[in-house]
Amino acid sequence: MENENRDNMDRQEYNSQSQKEKTYRMIIFVLSVILLACVLFSGFQSIYIFNLNSGREGILSYTRIAGSRSSASETASTEETAATSAQERPEPWFSLEDAASVPAAGKTRMTTVEIAEKVSPATVSLSVIGVDNDLEKLLGSGSGFIITDDGYIVTNRHVVVLADEAVSTYYVTVVLPGDEHPVRAEIVGSDAQTDIAVLKVDTDKKLPCVTLGDSDLLQAGELAVVIGNALGTLDDSVTVGVISATSREITRNGYRVEVIQTDASVNPGSSGGPLINSYGEVVGITNSKIVTSTSDNVGFAIPVNSVKKIIEDIINYGKVVDRPYLGISVRYVPNEAYYGAVGGVYIEEMVKDGPAYVAGIMLGDKLVSMGGVEIKETGDIIKVRDSYKVGDTIEVVVERDGKEVTLSLTIADSADFPD
Repeated sequence: MENENRDNMDRQEYNSQSQKEKTYRMIIFVLSVILLACVLFSGFQSIYIFNLNSGREGILSYTRIAGSRSSASETASTEETAATSAQERPEPWFSLEDAASVPAAGKTRMTTVEIAEKVSPATVSLSVIGVDNDLEKLLGSGSGFIITDDGYIVTNRHVVVLADEAVSTYYVTVVLPGDEHPVRAEIVGSDAQTDIAVLKVDTDKKLPCVTLGDSDLLQAGELAVVIGNALGTLDDSVTVGVISATSREITRNGYRVEVIQTDASVNPGSSGGPLINSYGEVVGITNSKIVTSTSDNVGFAIPVNSVKKIIEDIINYGKVVDRPYLGISVRYVPNEAYYGAVGGVYIEEMVKDGPAYVAGIMLGDKLVSMGGVEIKETGDIIKVRDSYKVGDTIEVVVERDGKEVTLSLTIADSADFPD
């Protein structure tokens, strides 16, 4: 009987210890789950701060590890590379003739028929062809205009972007004046910020070309003519209207740009074609339109004055040179976008060895000011950047871990960094 009681006591003690162990394991498990959830939440919260708004600015390609620093030798190396590349740059050989040198008083206004007769022969239809297992397929169409009699053509980058980024899979064809069959065109270069591309065709013929006007002289209400490959099949389509506004600000590809607004119909396929004034001069590059259930004929064109240097640089160097460059990609976070979020513009990505990287800016930094200008939205950065020249040094204030940090950033040349 005594042994039986002892066995019962041992069994109860064993069961009690076993229950305690189960309880301890359960507590440890619950605590582990809570800890893991906190870590994951913190991680997702850090990621979420960079994914709240789709508007990005600047050029990206490299994500720097927060906390790393570039050495003085890296800084010197970057500056030396920029200086060397500028010295090795070939002498510019191409320049657009300044049509603004001809005063308006010395020009003759033309009828729409006369404008079409003058400019249509220099307006071309573009096609982007895709190649897959030796099979060719038309993937897109657009317009362009000839600026030199030996075959340089201006269009929108978005019209030919596939062929620009994957030359082995896509190519561009152009129908030249007087020809029935399209010919292949080389993409000399393009610029994402201004949405401009320059093509070149090899030809023995002397081609008709347009006259570039002065877009700064445009006035609201004056005649506007658009010529293009409407719907991708109706080449040499002419639409007529007026200049609705000379300077509208829109956001394109994360950049704030000024464009000309017109009510001349801008149809699909007309992108990249010319916007023409009453003197038969090209004053803009047809670019986009707004289509809603309540809007009608709200089209936009890139002012030709704003891209003359871009065109010249692409022809001379294959890319844009002497343009201020920061080497960052940012994201705007609205205030209280998530629990505890502080609104502002945050550094999302940086180019390795770019100006921001060298200056010591880190991923996740909140931009407070640049060059003494408060940064409230992403567009403020572009305005500050473009107010300086390559080689200028500006003061940048960032907020990091609740404290403001002041850094010195030297603006670089975009030509010295990959797109």
